[in-house]
Amino acid sequence: MKKSFATFILVIFTMIITNTTVAADKNFDGYLLGSGSLFVSEEHSVNIALRVGGGLEFNERYGLELFWDFTGVEPRNLIQKANLPMTIAPIETEVQSYSYHYLTALAVGTFPLREPFSLVGKVGLARHSQSIEFDALSSGTILREDVEVDESEFLPVVALGFELDSTRFEKLSLEFSLTNYFGDSSKSFLLSAAAKIMF
Repeated sequence: MKKSFATFILVIFTMIITNTTVAADKNFDGYLLGSGSLFVSEEHSVNIALRVGGGLEFNERYGLELFWDFTGVEPRNLIQKANLPMTIAPIETEVQSYSYHYLTALAVGTFPLREPFSLVGKVGLARHSQSIEFDALSSGTILREDVEVDESEFLPVVALGFELDSTRFEKLSLEFSLTNYFGDSSKSFLLSAAAKIMF
């Protein structure tokens, strides 16, 4: 499933590059973006996430984008995967550090509507990573120090939204989108408001 989806994405990227190579309006503009998001998942309900990244526009319609989403979600599900020893007394945990993020690569299609609005669609792959480091305690005694658990997977991603060009600043636009991550262990989506700056 994942291999066939990765092949599908590669074909889309190739079609975009081929199409833009012969396009008369190609201009290869780059941009930076930053956003705040509401991160919603089945496991963690609602949290705040931040996004930073950049992209390359081959022309007015097509481009590529790479960004990183990170959130303050504490991946408690990883503690259950740590294979801690069974004890008579209940095990308690003290979390020392954790991380939860997505690194995403997308093919982007932009379709102008009535000015200053454009419809934006994106499809690609994300590497979802989560890790946690904690101490396991039973009856006040540390059984094992610095227990670390890491997990990562590749997930298909689809995003849909609209872009609003600034009427005051030529190189600035705002994008509002819904990004959906598909996967067995992480069924999540982000509602994002992003600022995009051309350079």
